[in-house]
Amino acid sequence: MGGKSFCQPFENAAGEILKHSAKCLYKPYKEISKAFGKLPNAGLYFCGFSIILVPLIVAYWTILLGFLLAEVIIFAAFGFLLGVFFFLLGVWPSLIVTLGTTGITIIRLPMNIYYHCLVTYRTVMLRRNIKLLSFILIPIVHLLIPPVTFIIALFFHVPWFSAISFAGFPLKPWKKIAPIHAIVWKKFATDVESFSRNYGHPSGIPMDWDGRVYGLPVDPIAVIISLFLYIFATIPVTIGVFLIFIIKAIPIFLGVLTEFWKTLNISKSLKWYKGVVTGSQAQSPPSSSTRSSPRSGHAVWSSTLKKSTKGIQKFIEGYAKMNICEKYGNIIKSYAKCVKKLHPKKLGKMISGYCEDLSPLKLIPSEGGLQLLCLWIPILLTSIMWVLGLILVLTIPPGTFLLALLVWILGWIPVFILPPVFYILGWIFIIFGLPVLYILLWGLILVGPWVFVVLGSLSGPLLALQIPFAMLTNNFYNPVEMWSSIKHGLAKVLKIFRSVDRVTANLSIGKVRLSSSDTIEEDTRVEERGNINYWDLYIERCIKEARRIRNLGWISQDDIESASSSSMIAIPGVTIVAILVDSIKRNKKDKTMIYWNEDNKCRDSNRDYTDNVVNLFWPQLMKVKEGLISVDGDLDSAGTWVSASLCDGEDERSDQLKGALENITMKDNTHQKYLKIRSQVENIVHSLLRVQGLTSRLHEIFEIGDDEEPPLVDGEQQMMLPTEGLTSDSDSGTRL
Repeated sequence: MGGKSFCQPFENAAGEILKHSAKCLYKPYKEISKAFGKLPNAGLYFCGFSIILVPLIVAYWTILLGFLLAEVIIFAAFGFLLGVFFFLLGVWPSLIVTLGTTGITIIRLPMNIYYHCLVTYRTVMLRRNIKLLSFILIPIVHLLIPPVTFIIALFFHVPWFSAISFAGFPLKPWKKIAPIHAIVWKKFATDVESFSRNYGHPSGIPMDWDGRVYGLPVDPIAVIISLFLYIFATIPVTIGVFLIFIIKAIPIFLGVLTEFWKTLNISKSLKWYKGVVTGSQAQSPPSSSTRSSPRSGHAVWSSTLKKSTKGIQKFIEGYAKMNICEKYGNIIKSYAKCVKKLHPKKLGKMISGYCEDLSPLKLIPSEGGLQLLCLWIPILLTSIMWVLGLILVLTIPPGTFLLALLVWILGWIPVFILPPVFYILGWIFIIFGLPVLYILLWGLILVGPWVFVVLGSLSGPLLALQIPFAMLTNNFYNPVEMWSSIKHGLAKVLKIFRSVDRVTANLSIGKVRLSSSDTIEEDTRVEERGNINYWDLYIERCIKEARRIRNLGWISQDDIESASSSSMIAIPGVTIVAILVDSIKRNKKDKTMIYWNEDNKCRDSNRDYTDNVVNLFWPQLMKVKEGLISVDGDLDSAGTWVSASLCDGEDERSDQLKGALENITMKDNTHQKYLKIRSQVENIVHSLLRVQGLTSRLHEIFEIGDDEEPPLVDGEQQMMLPTEGLTSDSDSGTRL
């Protein structure tokens, strides 16, 4: 334990006393033993007088050990009393430490609750379900901390300090009060504040964030919001779907009627039917020609109807050409030949084969004597089994033969009766059944479209289920942005209307559509989803922009090499502005596209929703892009001014930077828009500098040399952001 115990003097004195007592008590025994050993034939004497000497020796050692044990008990009692005294001196710090530790937790309780709420609210590392659970548990957990701390500290420090004090170190517990309180303060105050500064940063991003987000797969908040969205959207979706079906009820009816008329032409059907009945009709399909035509919404039922009518037509035409007398005679001849399989000779062969092949006489040895005596029991058992088998052979096969013959005789009844009956029923179906079936088909065609319209007009609540499902699906892959999930859910309303309009148009005559049919639906567009390493593209562009603004004179090489605060903001920020300006020039109408190069173009519809870093920064980038699009005037001027203002972080501006900021004239409202865009970009950069993907590669940006590109002359210092190869394009690219 270090240091000397207060019990050590007593322990030393007790040890000396016990040592001296043992030496004094042992000395007489030693002298007597030495004198006895000098006698001649001492061993012989000891054996002869052992009956007397051994009890004396045992009695002597018993007295000696008893005396020493008494001393030990006395010293132990004094030592225990001394330990109790030291215990009474050193146990009180355990209570002081316990109360102090509990007091620290009580004092820090309001601030720690605040920091807990702050981190839970701000951090991007927790999904809303965990945040909600955390907010619910905050008061319970923090109110339990003081009593739990009190119990743990009391049960830990009292035994610890008691043992130390009892061992003779009563002052050590008193010396541990301050260090323990310092450790507890560090845990409950300093470390909590440090944790809050990192994970409760205004951006919500901790240092070196790798994009991980923790939470439950199903977000209760998202589920509740999706239910509200469903309730909110059910009424307009139901009304809209109802109106679409009601407006298109007559066109759908006429479309089905026209398609049925084309599929099953009534004039051709009557002509064919007349020919079949009179026996003068050549083979001619009752359905319309199957020449190639654009596939419509009726293809599902019309193609099935065409195949069915062709099959029925082929069957009936073959039935009409059938020679019933010849067919009838063949059936009788075929049935009569079946009796040949019931020949009685087969029964004789079966019995003779059984008697010859399975005869027990084969078991009797050719030479009698002892072998016969040994085998008589197996031979007897085999003979019994053979007799039983013979009985079965003589009864079951003949019985089966007679039963089969009886069935064959009775089978002549349906053979004579059924073919004529079925033939007559077939003609009854052809003469009367086909017209009835045709009438039923027309009835179905006349009634079916209206039933479809009624059911479709009432399907709004069922179709509206796509809205919560779309929101929950988007929220599962993008837990960071709740508004993005709500947006995707509400966007389903128009998609449902367009989908219903498109489906009903395919069923309507003239393909009547309420919305434009020339535009490609966003929900039917198939876009390739492929991962690209956007950090490589961004770092490469940062290096390019760092050289450009250095050559423009907006920032010095020393600032870049020393990674000054201005360069840490300027280079990533200017790169963001440059990429967004390139994207706008590439296709101004595509508001969600981020243009990297010809091979890599990112949109909200094809980006990676499983990348939480992208999910966090995408809405912020879209706000900046929206601001740049809404700026009045030249886009290059806006990009140049915002980029130059991002480089304006030092006390003294360079002449080139001052010229870039002052030479661009603008109105007050335009200047306010520029400042807003600049602040948005700066906020993005501050957040990006806490993401591991950028911080781990900052050295690549700030290690550029000073001889990579020639410096720009004065006439080139107003060069705008790069626009090489920027032509109008709306092709889909690879997702971010």
